[in-house]
Formats: sequence, C-alpha cells, structure tokens
Amino acid sequence: MTQTAVQPETKGKGALKREATEAEIINAFGRVVERNGLRNVGVNEVIKEAGIGKALLYRYFGGLPGLVQAWGEKNQIWPDLSELADMSNSMDSVSVAEQIKRMVLHHANSLREDPVRVELLADEFMSPTAISDALTEIRQQLGREHAAIFAGNRELDEDDNRALMIVLMAAASYLAMRAVKSPRYMGRDVGSDEGWQAMLAHFERIIDRIADDASPADAPTDNS
Repeated sequence: MTQTAVQPETKGKGALKREATEAEIINAFGRVVERNGLRNVGVNEVIKEAGIGKALLYRYFGGLPGLVQAWGEKNQIWPDLSELADMSNSMDSVSVAEQIKRMVLHHANSLREDPVRVELLADEFMSPTAISDALTEIRQQLGREHAAIFAGNRELDEDDNRALMIVLMAAASYLAMRAVKSPRYMGRDVGSDEGWQAMLAHFERIIDRIADDASPADAPTDNS
C-alpha cells in the first residue's frame, strides 16, 4: 500500500504578513527599550518606531503588556539556559565550592553584560507600571527554569550550600544594579572592570571558606 506524504501546511499571504508585522513591532519595542529603558517605554514610542497605527498594536498584542510578554518570549533576555544545563551536568567532577563559584559568577557576569537584565531586576523594587506584571512573569519563568535544571544536584541543594548561593546571587544582583545606577559603593567603583572583578574575587574567597565540600553521599552515617 502506497502512503501519500503529508505536505506541510502552507501559510497564506495574510498570515505571513501578520507574522512579519508582529516581528517588526516586537523589534521596535526592543529598540525603544535599548534607547530609553524599560520603564520609559510607551505605546506611542513603539508605534512611531515601528511605523504603524496604534490600533494594529492593540489588535495583535492586546496592549503594551501583551507586547512585553511577546518580546520576552522571542528574545534571549537571559543567557542561554542550555549553557547552565551543560554546566550542571559537568559538575560531578568538581568540588562543591567550584560548582557554587561557577553558578554565582555566571549569574553576576550575565547581569553586568546587559543593562536590560538589570532593569528587569530593578523593576521589582519600583512602583508598578503598566508592564510590571509582564516583567514579573519573565523573572519568574527564569527562576522556574533554573530550579528545574539543578533540582537533581544533591550537593547544591544542601541547605548551607543553597543558602550561600542565594546570598551571593542576591549580592551580585544588587551590585549589578549599583554598577548601572550608582557605581560607587562603600569606597569601591563596581561600575569599572577592575572594581567588578575585585568584587567577584571576594565572592570566590568567601565560597572557598564557607562551601561544604563533603557531598551527602560522603557524609558520616550513624550506625548506632
């Protein structure tokens, strides 16, 4: 019996035109963000940048929050999480301290590389805007993906090691925000390359002194 090959569904011109227009609106939003910052983006700026009418933005995205959500889904706002997954899979051969260093430094440097990521964090502490709920969802999705990647790592999930990572990642987040908005902090210029690297070196020394290198499997058992 001869089977007929299933042909892929072909999109009509109207669907292709809509996809292209949606992509341009999303790209226009990104350009406005890079130029003005997340908290200074409005519908009027986006439609002017995209060269469209306001009605079209609302028809395709329902408004600015929907556009922000589409922008977050389309763009690589955070570093590629597959890199973190590879990192997690290769951690069995290194000490707990080294595992924590890789995680914390990766988090810190990924923030410093992109001011938009810093803005996403900073928005959480500012008065709500029309797009704050959409930005919250972007942040929470990142947290869920991180948790899923490292759920099986017993060493990092140990209470003290996990607490150390949380504290240092929080410190890195705060310093990344300071580096953009107010780089002088307690006598250090965390906005400069030298100052930033010095702070990361302090993080590494703290991890070396505190991290518990005994894995749960190596922990002594009570045979009494």
